[in-house]
Amino acid sequence: MAIKKKSFKDIKSKFSKKASFKPDRFFDLGEAFLDATGLPGPAMGHINMLLGHSDTGKTTALVKTAVDAQKKGILPVFIITEQKWDFDHAKLMGLECEKDKDGDWDGFFLFNNGFEYIEQITDYINELLDAQEKGELEYDLVLLWDSVGSVPCKMTFDGKGGKQHNASVLSDKIGMGINQRITGSRNTNSNYLNTLVTVNQPWVELPDNPFSQPKIKAKGGESLWLNSTIVFLFGNQKNAGTSKITATKDKRKVKFATRTKISIMKNHVNGLGYEDGKILVTAHGFLKGKDAGEEKKSIEVYKSENSEYWKDIIGSDGDYNLAVEETGDIF
Repeated sequence: MAIKKKSFKDIKSKFSKKASFKPDRFFDLGEAFLDATGLPGPAMGHINMLLGHSDTGKTTALVKTAVDAQKKGILPVFIITEQKWDFDHAKLMGLECEKDKDGDWDGFFLFNNGFEYIEQITDYINELLDAQEKGELEYDLVLLWDSVGSVPCKMTFDGKGGKQHNASVLSDKIGMGINQRITGSRNTNSNYLNTLVTVNQPWVELPDNPFSQPKIKAKGGESLWLNSTIVFLFGNQKNAGTSKITATKDKRKVKFATRTKISIMKNHVNGLGYEDGKILVTAHGFLKGKDAGEEKKSIEVYKSENSEYWKDIIGSDGDYNLAVEETGDIF
């Protein structure tokens, strides 16, 4: 006699589990960024990577993320390891910060640049998340790390390791811990929503035969790339691929803007994003620049809105010449 099997519905109700997640949300880096990439900015509740060669707009995107976070009541946490940070520039881009009576910068943000190796950074991130869980830090957080490739692990710092050890530590600390804590905050039973945005520089893997193309790789190994839900690429893969726009008045020449590419290399949130975006990077943020006509219009509006700033820089509120200096293969 055949044994009657249990109802599959009963089995399914016992063993199938479905988590519930908060709706997708993004930081808003402005209309120009959305127009160039197809996304408003980094995704909340995820690890995001801003990848690119030097001077391509990565830190501008990082600061603009912090600016929008402040507007939304999300606490920006600056994790600075490249030691090129400038609060005056960040304030110019809209970050709410002021110097206190002791000359230290104050505002709705946390700032830490006292790191020597990776493990100190990951311990700091976990300390913040622990404090949040204990009710000592009652804010959603956006952790802003600039930049990943500029700091070694403890073994390398002590002169006993190398790149493979740095990658291994990032894999252990990010891939096997912090990633789960960040993405887990998207669960509806989580009281907070936390985000990690990293700035990273690439290295180029040369082809192994004459018919292949060079491949861009992120510093720090594969783990951070694999754990990043969205990867924004600034500039070209092989080089920065930017054009410098300079302003000249009475033989005085200053940098006015940088014309660069921006594309979505990876998007595991909704799969959307452009691969052929073009944008202008200025001291105040991003401008639209998908073609010559739009770029000209953006620059004229920008010059008008920031005439006092440029008057202080170049001695004129609009009467100066702009020229383009190519710095690499751009488009």
